[in-house]
Amino acid sequence: MGVESLLQQTVTDRQKDATMLLRKHREAGQSALDEKTGKELLAQFGLRVPRSLTAFTADETAACAADLTAPFVVKVLSSKALHKSDLGGVRLNLPDADAVREAARAIQSQWNTDPSLIEGFLVEEMAPAGHELVVGGFVDPQFGPMIMVGLGGVFVEIFADVAFRVCPIEKSDAYSMLAELRARPILQGARGRIAASEEAIAEALVNVGGADGLLMQCADEIKELDINPLIVGPDVAVAVDARVMLAQPSRSRYIAAESLPPSFEPLFLPKTIAVAGVSSSGQGAGNRFIANLRRLSFSGSIYPIHPSADEVEGLKAYRSFAETPEPVDYAYIAVPRGGVPELLVKAGRRVRFAQIMTSGFAESGTGPGSQHELLQAAQTGGVRVLGPNCLGTFSPRGRVTFAATQEFDYPEGHIGVISQSGGFGVDLVRTGQARGLRFSGLVTIGNSIDIGPNDLLEHFLTDHETRVIGMYLEDIRDGRRFFELLRAARGKKPVVVLKGGRTGQGQKAAASHTGALVGDARVWQAVAAQTGCLLVNTIEELIEVLMLFQTLERNLTRPTRQLALFGNGGGASVVASDGFAEQGFSLAEFEPSTRAKLDTLQLPDGASGGNPIDLPANAFNRTDGKVAIGILDALKDDGETDAIVVHLNLPVLLSYKDSPMVANILDACIAHRATTKSSGSHLVLILRSDGTAETDEARRLHRERAIAAGIPVFENFSMAGRVLAALTRYEAFQASETETEWLRQEVQE
Repeated sequence: MGVESLLQQTVTDRQKDATMLLRKHREAGQSALDEKTGKELLAQFGLRVPRSLTAFTADETAACAADLTAPFVVKVLSSKALHKSDLGGVRLNLPDADAVREAARAIQSQWNTDPSLIEGFLVEEMAPAGHELVVGGFVDPQFGPMIMVGLGGVFVEIFADVAFRVCPIEKSDAYSMLAELRARPILQGARGRIAASEEAIAEALVNVGGADGLLMQCADEIKELDINPLIVGPDVAVAVDARVMLAQPSRSRYIAAESLPPSFEPLFLPKTIAVAGVSSSGQGAGNRFIANLRRLSFSGSIYPIHPSADEVEGLKAYRSFAETPEPVDYAYIAVPRGGVPELLVKAGRRVRFAQIMTSGFAESGTGPGSQHELLQAAQTGGVRVLGPNCLGTFSPRGRVTFAATQEFDYPEGHIGVISQSGGFGVDLVRTGQARGLRFSGLVTIGNSIDIGPNDLLEHFLTDHETRVIGMYLEDIRDGRRFFELLRAARGKKPVVVLKGGRTGQGQKAAASHTGALVGDARVWQAVAAQTGCLLVNTIEELIEVLMLFQTLERNLTRPTRQLALFGNGGGASVVASDGFAEQGFSLAEFEPSTRAKLDTLQLPDGASGGNPIDLPANAFNRTDGKVAIGILDALKDDGETDAIVVHLNLPVLLSYKDSPMVANILDACIAHRATTKSSGSHLVLILRSDGTAETDEARRLHRERAIAAGIPVFENFSMAGRVLAALTRYEAFQASETETEWLRQEVQE
C-alpha cells in the first residue's frame, strides 16, 4: 500500500473512531461531551491539549496531581454545556496537591447551581502563558460546517472580534481570517507583548476546519464546538478548554442537486414559445406577453394555448402543448392554479422549459394545489419549471421580456442576473436599462420548486455571453452547492449578490460562544471572503456595481487603492476625500514627473494643482473645458494613481450658457479612456445635479455618452466610493488567488 493510501486509511480510521465516540455519547442521552472527552476528540485531530486526569472526589484530585507537573488547574467536569468560569467551576495556578484538593472542595462548597451538574473534576497541567483565542465551529443549515476564530477568553461575546469561514479551509484561509481581526496587532506583539505563533494558530484552524479536520469529518455528529481559550505562545497553540455540543440524529447536511438540462439556451434564445393563459377578448396575462414579444420583434413561432378558441391575437390556437406543430422551447403559463398540473402532465415531453406565472400553490403538503403536486406533474410531462409565482425571463438576444416599458430597444450585453423577486426583476430591467446596463439575460425564479438560483448560477458561470453576474437572493436553500460553485470559479467572473434578510439570526445556542456570535450576515461575509463574490446592500448599489464591471477592465496586478480627484468641487472635494478614506482609499502622492506636467499647465489663481485637483467653474470656462485634456494627460502615466475620479458639479458649469465646457471635459475623459483602456488604470465620472429637469436631462445625455465609451458614471461621491470599494475587493481577491495558485504549483513541483 502506497503512502497516500496509508494516509487515507489513517484519516478514515480517525473519522470512524471519532464518529463512534460521538454517537455513543449522543445515544446515552447526552447533549454535550464533558471536557475530558472533548479534548481527547481534539487530540485525535492533531490539536495540542494539556495532560490531564479525572477524579470524582476532592481527595482523588490530590492523587491526580501526583502524576502531573505543577502548576495545576482544577475544573468541574460535566457533560452539560456549561460556562464553568461564570459558575465558579475553575481554579487556576495551583502549586501542589494540597492546593488542588482545597480548590476542589471550594468549588463544591461555593457551587451556586444544581449540584448534580458536577460529575467529577478535571485536573490538568496549566498551559504556558500566551494569547487567548477562541476557535469555534457549527453546522450552518444552508452552508454546512463553518469555523470561527477570534479574540478569546471571557470577553469574546462583548468584543465580538471574530472571523468566520465555510469549511473546508486551507492554511491561506486561516491566515486571511487572522488578518480580519482587529486584535491582530496584539497577537503580533504590539507594545512589547509576546508574539503569538500565527503558524500554530493556522495549523489548529486547519485541524478543526480543514478537509480532514474535525468539523468536516464529524459534521453529522456535532452541532457546535467551542475551544475557548486556545492559548497561543511564540511556538505552540494549546486548547485548554473544549465544549462540544452534539447534533440531533438524522439531520440532512445538504440538498441533493437536480440533474441539469443539457442547455439553458431555450430560456434565453427560444425558437418556439407557447402561451397558456390567453383570452379571446385580449385581456389575459398571456395576451400581454404576446404583445411584448411582438413589440420586441420576436422572430420565432408563437403558439397560444386555449381550450376552445381557434385563434388568439391573430395566431392559430391549440388545445394543449402536445398539439403544437413543433416542440416548445419556452412555455409561458398564467392559467388558474387548478389547471396548471394537467397542462404539464399532458405536455408529452414536448416542452423544454415552462415558466409558471400562476401563484397560490401551497408550499407544504402533497395533495391537490400543492407545489409537490405541481413538481410531480412537471416530472411526468418531462418539463423543467421556472416558478411558480414567477415572471420569467428577460433576454434581449432572444427578444423575450416580461417587463412592458415605453422603450423597447434593448441592446444585447454581457450581464446575467438571477432574481428571487419578480418586482426586483422589473426594477433591474427598467432602472438598469435606463442606467445603461446591457444584459445577456435576466431570470426571475419565483418559488423555484425545480430550477433554482444555483442552476442558473452554474449556467452563467460557463456562459460565454455572460461576463458579470448579479443575484438577488432571499433563500439560497442549498448553500453548500452555491459555495462550491463560486469556490471552483475562483472569481473569474464578478458575482454581485444582494442578499435579502442577512440581518436575521442563523443557528444560535446560548451555551456556545460560536452560536451566540453567528448570524446570517457573518455567514455571508465568510462566503464572500472565500469566493470573491461581492455583497451589496441595496438594489441601487447592485445596479451601480454591475455598471462598473460592465465598463471597466479590472486591474489584477495592483488593487485600486490610490485615487486622484479632479473637478470643480471646492468644499465637496474635501468631504469626498474623507468619504473615500472611510472606504479604505487614499489620495495619491503624485510622482515628480506628474507634478511637473501639472505645473506647466499654469492653472489660474483659485485652482489647486495638488490632489484633489480643483478648478472653479470660471477656470474651466477660460479654455472651454479643454484644460481637462492636459490634466488627464499629466495623470495618465502617474505610477502612484490607480484611479482618476472626475467630478463635475453640473448646475454650476451649465450656468455658463452656450459654453461647450462640459462636452469638452467629457471628450477629454473619453479620449483618456481610449488610450488607457488596456493599462489597468481606471477613470470614473461623477455628474452631480440639483434635481431640476434641465440639469437631469443634461446629465442623462452626458451619462449615455460616457457609458457608451466605457466610463462608469455615478450621481454622487457616496455611491462612487461604495462601488469602487467593491472593485477593490474583487481585484484584491483575484490577486490573492493568483498568489495562492503560484504557491500550490510550487508545492506540487
